Amino acid sequence: MAIRANVLVGVASVSIGGVAVGYTSDGVTMTVSSEFFDVKVEERIGTVRRILTDQGIVVTLNMAEGTLANFARAIPGSSLSASTLTLGAGLLQTTPLVLVGRNPAGFNRTITLNSVNPTGEVSVPYKKGEISILPVTFSALMADDGTFGTIVDATT
Repeated sequence: MAIRANVLVGVASVSIGGVAVGYTSDGVTMTVSSEFFDVKVEERIGTVRRILTDQGIVVTLNMAEGTLANFARAIPGSSLSASTLTLGAGLLQTTPLVLVGRNPAGFNRTITLNSVNPTGEVSVPYKKGEISILPVTFSALMADDGTFGTIVDATT
């Protein structure tokens, strides 16, 4: 039976490396992708077993605050020093990412990815009368214990 109270509505706050990114536009999307090996045998038609062979997590969002710090978070291989952002510095940034939204009960749902890299293309239009949105894609890295992170629902 469907329960209307379980429908999620609302925005999520985003922190990268423990620092909030500020306003976003068009929400935040977390995509978990999985690849499988289908085990088939000659004695049966169809798949008799499925094995998980690869998994990845990607978070995409549009940052509405065009600070140099946000540019540094978004552009792979960039480096920020004081008021200068160096492009192509060569070192890929690795940092934790935390999303905090609401669960169906109205309490915090915290998604923590232990380690992410910026991996997407960054294209920022400067147009009269429009917000210059900074699109960013983060791809999660698996930790030594085989996990990407956690999703925790608060109960109070």
